[in-house]
Amino acid sequence: MGKWMIDEKDPARMEIAQRAEALGITGSPDKAAHALGSITLADGSTVQAHVVHAVDPIITDGENVVMINRKNDPGMGLPALPGGLIDPTKGGVESAVAAAAREAMEEVGVDLAGAKSTLIGTRNMNRPFDVRVASGDGLKEKYGICDGDIFMVSTQAVRFDVPDLSQTKLIAGDDAAPGSARRVKIAELTKDSTGIPDHFDMIKATFPEKFAEKSGANVKKAPKGKGFGR
Repeated sequence: MGKWMIDEKDPARMEIAQRAEALGITGSPDKAAHALGSITLADGSTVQAHVVHAVDPIITDGENVVMINRKNDPGMGLPALPGGLIDPTKGGVESAVAAAAREAMEEVGVDLAGAKSTLIGTRNMNRPFDVRVASGDGLKEKYGICDGDIFMVSTQAVRFDVPDLSQTKLIAGDDAAPGSARRVKIAELTKDSTGIPDHFDMIKATFPEKFAEKSGANVKKAPKGKGFGR
């Protein structure tokens, strides 16, 4: 992962998000990363820009969801869903479901082989808050991203149903802060409960019935294929 983020006031954040959105990717991408051409930062330097694709597993028993605290930016130290980047493979690229299952094992120690999985909404390609600078990350070999390049992370949520979640041992690893993997009551979550701006939106899109009473509206499940707001 990037060692730091580009300045939050740098207009390049919005430009990279606009270029990424223009690719029109709504589901599983055909590559793990896409080049977006050169881009000029606020300091006048010109760098190569990319979008790298990630997934966020929503591991649930219907009442609880697994969360961590992030070890790195964005949202370092704050609550979030587990997740990470999709890997390239010899034949192309991991599916969103396969990548999410792998990340679940790496970040919270949960084996999701055989768990029912469901893609939630569409891929979010507009995430200007998550634009990173590559620096000694080993990204060149996997994604063709050189040190000094910048990249935005796109993502999509994948729901995994684990009925015996209360009996499932959680072990934080990889990008999760040590000891932070835990079960959280879905109905108790609010927009301020997550350190990543769109993670709450993912959870809300997965369990609209849990938030209907809070909003005072009759919330219906979003039609298949519809994305979630950020």
